[in-house]
Amino acid sequence: MLPSFELLQERLLRAGVAPRRVRRYVLELREHFTDLAEHERAAGLTAGEARERALLLLGGEADLAQAMIQTAGHRSLAARAPWMVFVMWPVLLLVAAIFLSALLLIYLLWPVQGLTPAQMPDSYRILIGLAYVVVNYLLAGALSTGCIIIALRQRLTSGWIWAGLSLIAVFSGFLGVHMHVIPTANGHQGGVSYYVVETVYLHGLPNLAATVEVAAARATVMLAVAAAAYRVLQMRWIRVIP
Repeated sequence: MLPSFELLQERLLRAGVAPRRVRRYVLELREHFTDLAEHERAAGLTAGEARERALLLLGGEADLAQAMIQTAGHRSLAARAPWMVFVMWPVLLLVAAIFLSALLLIYLLWPVQGLTPAQMPDSYRILIGLAYVVVNYLLAGALSTGCIIIALRQRLTSGWIWAGLSLIAVFSGFLGVHMHVIPTANGHQGGVSYYVVETVYLHGLPNLAATVEVAAARATVMLAVAAAAYRVLQMRWIRVIP
């Protein structure tokens, strides 16, 4: 049976070594262990004795980990620049995706710009609803999930992870693809308007306080869900090294 090197993998990941390098290193160690064990068996040792001898010749897991950690260039980008991986990239991707989606919707809905949503064909209403769900909810969830997976795979507990989840929630709470039917003074629907920031209307007029409250509530819910998921998965995924 090949050794699992589970403790070694945990040490390396916590030290910031990239997961792909950890997998490659463990694979090489197992191959080396097999060669050593076969050599000892050929020298006349039993299977159990050959295994123990091979492990002794291979070295302790602490020494093996230190040898890998001290090698330059093995640390992952998430360990070297967590601010980039967990904050800058997700926020830039989120903002870019929202603006591009808004521009695409404007282009696709241009032929029916003079109609209210009730007057639009079903295909357009489905498109609007799909864009609303994907951009305003699924996109932020996907980016948060990506940050959580990277953090757990790398065994990172940096504050940058929380900063990234918070900013994703805030930006997704205040930004999005939205359509509003603008009321006119005489109470008739004046047409459809496209917004990047969702505006709340009270009595036919935009209300800043209500807009901020709704956006803050959305951001709070998104952050709470992401934080709960991260904590639960963290307790299940990350092991404690003695």
